[in-house]
Amino acid sequence: MRRVLSQIISRLKDPRVCSMVGISNVDVAKDLKTAKVSVEIYAESGSEQATETFEALKHSAGFIRKELSREFKDLRTIPELTFLIDNSLGYSARIDKILEEIKQNDNKRTD
Repeated sequence: MRRVLSQIISRLKDPRVCSMVGISNVDVAKDLKTAKVSVEIYAESGSEQATETFEALKHSAGFIRKELSREFKDLRTIPELTFLIDNSLGYSARIDKILEEIKQNDNKRTD
């Protein structure tokens, strides 16, 4: 489902959706009624572009669900989609930057 969602999002014609959107995780309920879709938006965290892209994805949830129904014809019900922002990539980049700064400070102290 993650691959299909990614393909559908890449085909969206909404100008607010930036081309750099990835699906990091999809949690589908056992009864297939709901799905939580974690998306990574490759724009500066909290930027206007990231916010607009996320809002456009939430707004397009019904259309994306309809497209999913075309792809998964054998499923009786298609889950209702809830989009969540996954900031783990940005978070790990910040941690790496902090660790690099600590390493540089330690090197200066030993010199």
